[in-house]
Amino acid sequence: MQEATNRGVLELYHYYNTKLADVRTNNWLFISSPIPIAVISFAYLYFVLRCGPRYMKDKSPYSCRTFIQFYNVFQIVTNSLIVYHIFEVGWYQDYFPYCVNPVYSYNPKPYKIAKLLWYIFFLKLTDYIETVVFMLRKKSRQISFLHLYHHISTALISWFGTKYFAVGSILTILVVNCAIHVIMYTYYLLSSIGPNIQPFLQPIKRIITIVQMVQFVVLLCYSIQGFLPSCSGLQVPAAISTVNLVINFILFYDFYTKSYSSKKTKAK
Repeated sequence: MQEATNRGVLELYHYYNTKLADVRTNNWLFISSPIPIAVISFAYLYFVLRCGPRYMKDKSPYSCRTFIQFYNVFQIVTNSLIVYHIFEVGWYQDYFPYCVNPVYSYNPKPYKIAKLLWYIFFLKLTDYIETVVFMLRKKSRQISFLHLYHHISTALISWFGTKYFAVGSILTILVVNCAIHVIMYTYYLLSSIGPNIQPFLQPIKRIITIVQMVQFVVLLCYSIQGFLPSCSGLQVPAAISTVNLVINFILFYDFYTKSYSSKKTKAK
């Protein structure tokens, strides 16, 4: 009985992990199994929530200023390059703004799209570094549920998309998200220069939060297309994207009201 149960579990795992996966990407690094992304994400949460605070308990916060500046430049450059390559692969001509049925092909354009998703997945893993820096600088207020959920969910969804749906219809979500990240990390880079520039940047911080919320609304409207009968094969990623976008919007709106409405009240 136990042997039959184990065999059934293995067959189920093989079905979801191999048979349903995109054959082009399923053997790529960190994609062939959910174990690497699960271990990395668990280690990230454990370090940030348990090990890190214990390590920093009796220590002064690290500056990390130079590292932060290099990290911000890295994010600006890599996200800009991804936006460039998404345009180069024909996103605007072939995939925007309507739903396009998925093509799992080794032809140059579909295969390049799959590789772009793989690169973006690794880029989303590097976002975990940001939280570690917050912890080392004792910026615990910035390690909120919103921050952790956003990084974890983005990395997991990037893995899922690369493994099962590495197709052109996802490019719209990626190009908007990466463009927003270019703006966001440019702001972070300028903020790291010094306190003299902070008064000029303070109004921009609020605008960036608004832009992020607008991003979620726009992408939500786009993702809903996946449920149309004419848009076959994209119901699952559309459902995951829709739920995630709604959650992110709610969390960002809550952050916005607490951060800026409360400031207005205090000012009055």
